[in-house]
Amino acid sequence: MAANNWNQFKKLFSAHFKMMFRDKSVWFWSIFYPVLLLSVFIMIFGSSSDSFSAKLALVEPSSNAMSKSLQQELKEIDVFQFHSEHAVPRDEAEQWLKDRDVDAVVILPESAANARLELIMNKEKQNSSSSQAISSILNSLVMQSNMQGIAVGPSLELQTAYISAGSEQLEYTDFLLTGLIALSVAQAGMFGMIDLVEMRRNGLLKRLIMTPAKMGLFGLGGIVVRFILSGIQIVLLSLIGILVFGAHLNINITAFLTIFLVGTLSFAGIGFMIAAFSKSMESYFGMANLFSFIMMFISGIFFDVSALPEYIKPLAHVLPLTYFANGIRDGMVYGFGMINGAFWLNIGVLLLWGVVTVLIGAKFYKWKEAK
Repeated sequence: MAANNWNQFKKLFSAHFKMMFRDKSVWFWSIFYPVLLLSVFIMIFGSSSDSFSAKLALVEPSSNAMSKSLQQELKEIDVFQFHSEHAVPRDEAEQWLKDRDVDAVVILPESAANARLELIMNKEKQNSSSSQAISSILNSLVMQSNMQGIAVGPSLELQTAYISAGSEQLEYTDFLLTGLIALSVAQAGMFGMIDLVEMRRNGLLKRLIMTPAKMGLFGLGGIVVRFILSGIQIVLLSLIGILVFGAHLNINITAFLTIFLVGTLSFAGIGFMIAAFSKSMESYFGMANLFSFIMMFISGIFFDVSALPEYIKPLAHVLPLTYFANGIRDGMVYGFGMINGAFWLNIGVLLLWGVVTVLIGAKFYKWKEAK
């Protein structure tokens, strides 16, 4: 009896094992995906503190013993780099910050009687790890200076302020909202081409080609549907961000609509390329999820690309979502128009991705294959 049960168990176990691991999606989601998740998070968040660095600008309202001493101590901190070796006017330093040439501006005390060290950072990045690290280091410097008795009279204090390249009301919520809008539109474009795999598999495309229907109009109809879906996503997310979380937007309509149109077409092209190499829905979702996952954490959706380790930044600078997120933020948050070098860089990279992926997809997609 026991031997019979054991034999049945072995056969059933063997059947379950074969059914589970015959499906390639199991290998991806159960084995490869967790390994990828672990690797990406360790590379981004688990790097040693030695890899952190920040670029500062110094402002010295008046030359005095305290400002000179603090300036010397700041330059001895290894993780700090300086955009200029000498102190610069406040207006110039703040413009560097708005242009993202520096991570923070440090304004040295005017005198021993006015012992105030000011730290100015970008408002949209105030919750980022780099901003918190800069603030923590300067707090430690202030505490150390007070313990050493540098301040004769009033104790040295640190005051932190935030400025924005756009509206002064902008906050990290606006940075995150626009990043998620870019991510949702990108995913709609990539995952929206799954119907090409299914229609090819069941033979619908083959039959459609044999009818008088124009394939160009078929493709145009699909693109218009994706524009409508992306528009709904943007409106819904914007309303939630504004009404529920108090987000502030400063929209330049022309720039925003242009980057929206180009970005939607570009990510639809990426989806078409994925469809060309996919023989099943499972393989399509596997490749699309892999590409989407990598971009999600490296393209500046949740935190600025400058906070990434140096060895990951080159990858971030070639991914299309990096430029789409920057373009969406420039058009929705900063209110930048089309007369801007960054705008055309974002457009150019997205167009390049769109054209290349469409050409690759057109070459390898088998329109008449029915499997």
